[in-house]
Amino acid sequence: MKNLKTNLPVFLILFIFFSINLFAEDFEGGKKVTRGDKLKVSSTNGNIVVSVWEKDEVFIKAKNIDVDDVKDFSFKQNGNVVAIEFKGQDSENFNMEVSVPAYLILDFSTGGGNVSIKNKVNGPVEISTGGGNVSLSDVGNILSISTGGGNITVGNISDKVEISTGGGEVKVTSALKNLEVLTGGGNITIGTIGGKAEIITGGGNISVGNVSSGIEISTGGGNIKIDGANGSIEVSTGGGNISLKNVKGSVEASTGSGNIELQLDPIAGSFSEISTGNGVITLYVSEKANVLINANFLAGKYIDAGKNPQVHLKSDFDGVTYDLNDSKREMNATLKLNNGSSTIELNVTSGEIFIKKK
Repeated sequence: MKNLKTNLPVFLILFIFFSINLFAEDFEGGKKVTRGDKLKVSSTNGNIVVSVWEKDEVFIKAKNIDVDDVKDFSFKQNGNVVAIEFKGQDSENFNMEVSVPAYLILDFSTGGGNVSIKNKVNGPVEISTGGGNVSLSDVGNILSISTGGGNITVGNISDKVEISTGGGEVKVTSALKNLEVLTGGGNITIGTIGGKAEIITGGGNISVGNVSSGIEISTGGGNIKIDGANGSIEVSTGGGNISLKNVKGSVEASTGSGNIELQLDPIAGSFSEISTGNGVITLYVSEKANVLINANFLAGKYIDAGKNPQVHLKSDFDGVTYDLNDSKREMNATLKLNNGSSTIELNVTSGEIFIKKK
């Protein structure tokens, strides 16, 4: 009796194990493909893991299909489209492992599972999931990803990129052409961008390495950082800090209360406007820059300190002139470098401004 009690947990574990496998099935199969073919995967649930191999074949291992859901699984080929479909509801541990050639066009949709592509693929990729994470290596073509709330991690993309998530984080190593990223609230980290970019998050931080052809960034309250940019730069945050380094072109930057640090090489004829509520603006410009800088202090307290305006504006350059407007309760400071062919306007409500030599 004692030995029976001792071994009872083991019997229970074995019974549960064999019961699970008794009522679940696996599937394996392959289809021959050629260049220009598409793999379309549609699944109500379950993770999808994709590996790239040298064979001209799509091979699938579908695991843990509940016996009640076997009828809801299909693996078919019609012309240049290979279709994997799973509509099952009872297969909680269902997952797919798929091997494909790199040239295949990929179109994946899942109700809530994760999608992972381990190796570089060269065909267009479109992925949507109701809430799972998406992880990809390099993609040599157009990429489109959407998830209801999961995280998205992508390597190097050679073509246009469109990414959206309801609230997860987004990380992209590089995009050689235009990039669009939208998330409901997660952080966004992007490396090099070869084209134009539009990046929006409901409240997370945004960090960009370098962008070649202009960028538009917006966050509800996080910080914004760009390490290098050319063209027209538009960034705004509800309250975070903004750091823009090695920018050549024009800048429109605003934050509700954070600090703004800008290293700017303005092009001839350009107009830039930098604004914060009660933060600090620090502008770095070269002595050789052809620029007219207008610094506007919009809070009445600066009028009271009008006899010593340098308390609120400090410049490494000589030649700053000040104008106090009693009726508007504003103070304006002006600095002209060389011929002043471009304009930078700095606006603070109750903050400070520093103009430094780059």
